[in-house]
Amino acid sequence: MTPGPNLQPVVTNQSMVLFSSAAGIDGITFSNTVNTQVVGPVLSLYKSADKTSVSLGETLVYTITATNSGNLPALVTVLDALPSGVSFIANSVIRDGVPLPGVSPEGGIPLDAVAPQSHTTIAFQVIVVSLPPLLELQNAATGEYSFSTTGGRMIRGEIRSNTVSVSLLAYQLSLLLTASTPTTFIGDVITYTLLLRNEGTRPLRSISAIVPVPEGAVFIPGSVIAGGVYSPEADPAAGIPLGTLDAGAAEEISFRVRVNAVPADSVLVTRATLSYIVGDDTERAESNSVTVTIVQAGINVSLKVDRHSASPGDNLRYEFTVRNSGNLAVEAVLTDAIPAGTLFIWDSIQVNGMPRPGARPGDGIPLGTLRPGASATVAFLVSIPAATDIRELPAIRNQGNAVYTYTLPDSRNVRQNSRSNMVITLLYAPIITIQMTGEPPVVEHGSIAEFNIHVTNSGNYPADVTVIRIVPQGTVIDPDIVTVSALTMPGTSYSGTVPLGILEPGQTVHLTYMVKINIDYMGNTLQGNSTALYVYTIEDRRYSGEARSNSYRLIIEEISE
Repeated sequence: MTPGPNLQPVVTNQSMVLFSSAAGIDGITFSNTVNTQVVGPVLSLYKSADKTSVSLGETLVYTITATNSGNLPALVTVLDALPSGVSFIANSVIRDGVPLPGVSPEGGIPLDAVAPQSHTTIAFQVIVVSLPPLLELQNAATGEYSFSTTGGRMIRGEIRSNTVSVSLLAYQLSLLLTASTPTTFIGDVITYTLLLRNEGTRPLRSISAIVPVPEGAVFIPGSVIAGGVYSPEADPAAGIPLGTLDAGAAEEISFRVRVNAVPADSVLVTRATLSYIVGDDTERAESNSVTVTIVQAGINVSLKVDRHSASPGDNLRYEFTVRNSGNLAVEAVLTDAIPAGTLFIWDSIQVNGMPRPGARPGDGIPLGTLRPGASATVAFLVSIPAATDIRELPAIRNQGNAVYTYTLPDSRNVRQNSRSNMVITLLYAPIITIQMTGEPPVVEHGSIAEFNIHVTNSGNYPADVTVIRIVPQGTVIDPDIVTVSALTMPGTSYSGTVPLGILEPGQTVHLTYMVKINIDYMGNTLQGNSTALYVYTIEDRRYSGEARSNSYRLIIEEISE
């Protein structure tokens, strides 16, 4: 077959005749030359693999090229009976770079028309799922073709590719690392489990697994279980020994971690690395990566009070703001909102500006559902009892608590608490006491009696103090002067009132004065008490009070003539 003028295959034929004449002469006679043009495709298949050796679980790519060196196009379908030990990966067939979904090599891969002097390439993937006894993958592809001759005849045929051999490793350790949940939260406990399976034909010795604890979590000591046996001293970051894994055997390694922080990307990521010995060789293998997403269902509670300085008898207004700063909706309830030493003012609760009649902070104030980014405001009033002793309770401290629940994407329900900031209201008040004495215990009409009054401020705030009713009925101040802490000042006998001025905390003022019993006083005793009136101002708020002294009693004795 030689090429013709149009590079077409040509069959050339010529006859030859051998003869002998009567004269005894032998000869050869040639016929004319006949050229017959050959019309049709000339097809070939070439198969190759991207790897010469693979192990269990690996992916192998087969490539088949169909070439037409003839002069007519042919319709070609490639069939490939896959060798034992591999499985076709669905939808992996590509023809000249174009995917062919739903097509498989065993069902036939259509190449359509392969034009003369051209080629078509197909590729597909398989995965090694088992190890055949001979530890080798061998197969060849078959091409079924058809074409029409110039005379209109339909010709069918079959071609076969070369045989491709891929060797298999005799050992294989498959690894699967899993976490007990795909989502977690601060304080949660996660269990990591590493499944090991020897899918080869040889035992694997001295297996040791290293699983780094991801950032944001801490390992819980004593939680390692290797091959069904607790290993209290094992640490996944340092390596968990497992020993020998026979061919076909499987074991598990598990341990627990506690989530204690949120890393920058809000995920916990880790993978296992194993070392083992096969024969005299040390091998290494890596597992898949495991990612656990941290759900931040955080509630922030802020508290403010309208007064940072107050006095017994005042009211305080507290305002809580509860904000959902996380990424999940929560159900929230505000609790522990009433500070010690105060009394809740009934029906003073407002939630988001709306009154909540009958609600009591002690029962918890439900805030309903707070979506991510939403907030709720709770305000109410408390009173500081007027009888509060600031020496025993110098400040009112308040800190609330929000109890909230949410549901994780893995359907677990979680309840957590969030404390507010603490606010402090300092209590200020003067504590005024007054003591009064008179002597001698027995007096006569027209005689002189001496009175002493001691006024003390034992509180923590100054007060402007005035003493009233210092002169007993039936007497006058004599000689119309009062000594106030060694300072003599004119008296006001007609009213019995003495202004003491500002008494600082811890200060005591002493009043000393004389009274003369009226000759015509009809009573037979001098008795009564005095009162200290005081006023003070805190943050432009004016307060007043009074303190009554003890009672005194002097007996008036009649003069005998």
